Amino acid sequence: MIKLLKCEYLKTRRRYIVLTALAITAMGLLVGTYGDYSGDSGAFMLENGWMDFLYQMPLLNAIFFPLLSIVIASRLADVEHKGAALKQLCAIEKKGKLYDAKLLYGAGIVLLSICINWVALILYGKYMGFGGEVPWRLYLLFLLFTIVPTVVIYIIQHTLSMLFKNQAVAFFAGIIGTFAGLFSLFLPQVPILRRCLPWGYYGTLQFVGMFGWTKETRYANAYFALMDIDWLFFGILTASMIVFYLIGRKLFCEKEV
Repeated sequence: MIKLLKCEYLKTRRRYIVLTALAITAMGLLVGTYGDYSGDSGAFMLENGWMDFLYQMPLLNAIFFPLLSIVIASRLADVEHKGAALKQLCAIEKKGKLYDAKLLYGAGIVLLSICINWVALILYGKYMGFGGEVPWRLYLLFLLFTIVPTVVIYIIQHTLSMLFKNQAVAFFAGIIGTFAGLFSLFLPQVPILRRCLPWGYYGTLQFVGMFGWTKETRYANAYFALMDIDWLFFGILTASMIVFYLIGRKLFCEKEV
């Protein structure tokens, strides 16, 4: 497996895949940290900045990390689909090992991006002088609840990219899933919708809410509060990670190349 991972690195080092991942991560950070911290609203955000990130970032994560998964999985698979590279590899190595190696390599890049995003948010909060200490327990939960849905989505994208030579299939499937997940986030009154979609779990696992904000009073009566964590569906999502992996691996092993 180590040799296969090294092979993945050598095949993709001139394709700037890591740089692309960092660019998408930076774009998400710019959007997430952009804001006016002057006036009453700015004072409220500075005082409650740590909780505000936990409230706002799941929505942005539901956009940028599925997009990152689409791009990374597609670019890694495209290397093999060109010419007869995949057929040649399958002649000298087991398909299951190839599937695993590319999955580990791509997922590693995505996980690196998530960790960079997480660290950057904390450093930005400290630089801006957010009120109070960093709530490490909450931020570790936030990291966990970002990693698991993203890994599930990446497994789906990786499988589609490896199965279909035309990467437009995987691309459009990922975009449709992302938009469906975003749509489900704006329908909190229908929680079953987001629980049916891996792309909606960024909202399902959100555990900070804002209350008291109105158009008239704005932030005068606004406050953040912790909500119950849906551990049952977190367990279901974690189990689905294994299921999607086993199904995807089996489909690729049975694929004619």
